Amino acid sequence: MARMRTWLCCVLALASGCIVPRSMTMGQMAAPVGRGATDVGVHTGFIYASQTNPQFPGQDGIGDPIKTNERTAGFTIPAFEANINTGFNEHVALNVHASSAGLQPGLKLTLNKSKVAHVALMPQVAFGYASLGASTFVAGEDGVLVETAPRSQTSFTFLGGLKFLFSHRSGFYAGVGYDFIFNRNYNAAIVGATGVTEKSEIINTTTGHQIAASVGLDITLGMVHLRPEIAFAVTPGIAQSITRRQGTDDITVGPQSGGGGWAIFPGFTIAIVTPRRELTAQEEEEEEEAAIEAKKKKKRGGDEEEEEDDEDEPKRPAGRKKPRLDDDEEEENARKKRRPAVDEDD
Repeated sequence: MARMRTWLCCVLALASGCIVPRSMTMGQMAAPVGRGATDVGVHTGFIYASQTNPQFPGQDGIGDPIKTNERTAGFTIPAFEANINTGFNEHVALNVHASSAGLQPGLKLTLNKSKVAHVALMPQVAFGYASLGASTFVAGEDGVLVETAPRSQTSFTFLGGLKFLFSHRSGFYAGVGYDFIFNRNYNAAIVGATGVTEKSEIINTTTGHQIAASVGLDITLGMVHLRPEIAFAVTPGIAQSITRRQGTDDITVGPQSGGGGWAIFPGFTIAIVTPRRELTAQEEEEEEEAAIEAKKKKKRGGDEEEEEDDEDEPKRPAGRKKPRLDDDEEEENARKKRRPAVDEDD
């Protein structure tokens, strides 16, 4: 039992204290780049992040109950994120974002067509993987190297969410988004003295909900765009479970919820925007035909609505109809129309 308590403390002490990878809204504008154009940008600056994990129950060295939670903070300079945006047309574009969460493909859907401001929605998912291995080699008197204490760590991250983007022709742009984050850290090591070793495994699973926002200004210098911007992200709640396996013992603690985290990422993006592709004659004809057909459908829809409205209106009484001319009056009117004009002098 004492050994179990010791391992439980080890679970809390050796659990991965890494800050969960995240993706920020950097270098992403609502305005379409245009058909066939590409916007490639790299954001650099510094990032400060802090994360507090949920509390876990445990026991101290004399068996008294305690609660512990990890708090991790990190500062990185320079930090990087990248973004590529390729336009299919004026409303749909493929967007690929790269961050610590991995590669994040998505679609940018520009919702309006305006010369002043644009709004867009961008659903995205991200997949990230990292692996690290290390070991110590010891050489005896005979000079033979012996590997001891091999250890490894792997991390898998999944992120999915939706972003809302806004941009103005003055260059101002902003974005806000929500992401669900799942991260799994697996740590394995060989522990124990020479000849008496065991494999120790620690699995740390973390889920969280992130809300991120950013503001920036796009400065155009020909094909080069300079975008000073700042992003902020907050994770209001974290759920975490820790599993420790060693020998025949298997201990799982959690899942526990609570804690939270936040990050700030100021910097600037340097982007290159290629010219949009001009339409071919055939594509222009197809677009004109599509526009004409859309107008016809709209007109037909309006006519149908007018017919429905006419059906709803009460019919005009028979007594109020315009009286019909008799045959003599119709013949007289016809002669007047056929009679050639006579000059007043004649």
